[in-house]
Amino acid sequence: MTRRALAAAVVLAVVLVLGAATSSPAATARPAAPLFVDAREWSLSLSRATVPAGRVALQLHNAGEDDHDVWFRRLDRRGRPTGPTRKVDVTTPGAMTEDTLYLRQGRWRVWCSLDGHARAGMRATLRAR
Repeated sequence: MTRRALAAAVVLAVVLVLGAATSSPAATARPAAPLFVDAREWSLSLSRATVPAGRVALQLHNAGEDDHDVWFRRLDRRGRPTGPTRKVDVTTPGAMTEDTLYLRQGRWRVWCSLDGHARAGMRATLRAR
């Protein structure tokens, strides 16, 4: 093999390896887990009680007559709030808001933060495994 052919073969091998290295993680990455939240006076209904930890594709549907939002806060082993809060913006009646959240493994408190809504029953618990 000539030096020129050998150099071309090395360049081709490097390109193939780098191409495989950059495309493999994207090809094997898990898609965001779907979670549908139905908000109405005075309840939050989750489409599932457990989601895989990681990216969650959330759809908040406001089936009520008032504005609603939804917040997520991770709970420690004793059920106390810990860590940062994740928020999905206010959704008007009849509308749907979509967002992608990253939820670490554990239990998450979910609630509507508008005045008096959580106290009236707009709260739930979600587990990320």
